[in-house]
Amino acid sequence: MKFKNDHAKKNEFTPLEIIQEMEKRRDMMMIDVREPVEVKICHIENARHIPMGEIPAKIDELPKDKDLVVFCHMGVRSKQVMNYLRKNGFTRVYNLKGGIDRWSVEVDSKVQRYR
Repeated sequence: MKFKNDHAKKNEFTPLEIIQEMEKRRDMMMIDVREPVEVKICHIENARHIPMGEIPAKIDELPKDKDLVVFCHMGVRSKQVMNYLRKNGFTRVYNLKGGIDRWSVEVDSKVQRYR
């Protein structure tokens, strides 16, 4: 993210940081890398769902000219996806710290929490 030009230094952003940035601009894409069964439980509106295992096959569908915010349940799988995308030429990809679980706590309590 272009947060005060510190995007090269920071790999993760909290849900509150992400939502503040989303209010300012539209050139961001949220990517949900959870499994379909998890997405049925809850989701973030307008996020694109690409399960982690499908990322390599769909990498060419992802824009390199947008900030990509990758998330999963708690932030572990999405961090792996972020690292994979960075190794494959994506410079504007970030992890949602704490995943959709933290999003539910900090941003939108209507997003159901699960274990």
